[in-house]
Amino acid sequence: MNENTKNQLTLHAVVLLLGLTAILGKLTSIAALPVVVYRTFLASILFSILFWARKNKTFDTSSLKPLLLTGMALGLHWVCFFGSARMSTVSLSLVTFSTTSFFTSILEPLSKKESIRKKEMFLGFLVVLGMFFIFQFESVHFNAIMVGLLGAILSSVYSVSNVHLTKKNSALFINLVELSSAFVFAFLATIAWIWIADIPFISITPKGSDYTYLLVLVILCTVLPYLLLINLLKSMSAFTMNMAINMEPIYGIVLAWLIFGNAEKMSGGFYIGAGLIIFSLILNGFWARKKPSQL
Repeated sequence: MNENTKNQLTLHAVVLLLGLTAILGKLTSIAALPVVVYRTFLASILFSILFWARKNKTFDTSSLKPLLLTGMALGLHWVCFFGSARMSTVSLSLVTFSTTSFFTSILEPLSKKESIRKKEMFLGFLVVLGMFFIFQFESVHFNAIMVGLLGAILSSVYSVSNVHLTKKNSALFINLVELSSAFVFAFLATIAWIWIADIPFISITPKGSDYTYLLVLVILCTVLPYLLLINLLKSMSAFTMNMAINMEPIYGIVLAWLIFGNAEKMSGGFYIGAGLIIFSLILNGFWARKKPSQL
């Protein structure tokens, strides 16, 4: 097996692991908020070990505030992502998460004070049309859809913010601070939720197989993908990587069907809408390799 084939297989294995994220969040017996607490706590510890093991530990102190705020957005995004899957299906959660690219196409030009290109307006139209079909045929899941869309907006905020933050800090330091901030946010939110709703503490404590799901979620679906993607970027173009990552909703939906069976079954309108959204992701990937002047 040559090096290129090996890298391609590794990349798609990483995307497959990312597709497991929502499934693991739904398999755990505890609520979405404490799942995020455990995920961010364990991941931040692992990233802390990796960061302090490095020889070069320099970072820009002026970036701490935006990093902390971005981390809070990340934490809330994960709560929405897992929450949407719990409220409806993993498929719906993944499809609403796919609209992140649409929101990013609006927020990124605004953050750079640039105009939105025509091709992005067209892709945005496809996403809106796809969501129209989903809303029309899956109105029973209205709340889950809205939570999922909020999560997609927050994911977009996270991505756009990091475009600017990576110019002054290493990716490892950024992930360490943002995951730590996400943990503090989720932890305080969980404490407030327990106190306001008068929920017994035992209800947020992992039980039995929860420990396995959480460890897989942290190690295989958070830390390992990050490390592998960073390594793959040394020998693979960003375009190739983004095209593969766009397959995450497809892999996730197929895995959800295999694991949950008929519980994941949705209406025909949902799949039409999902198809339009996923098509917009693939089309955007092909257009991304062209120069702006060609668009």
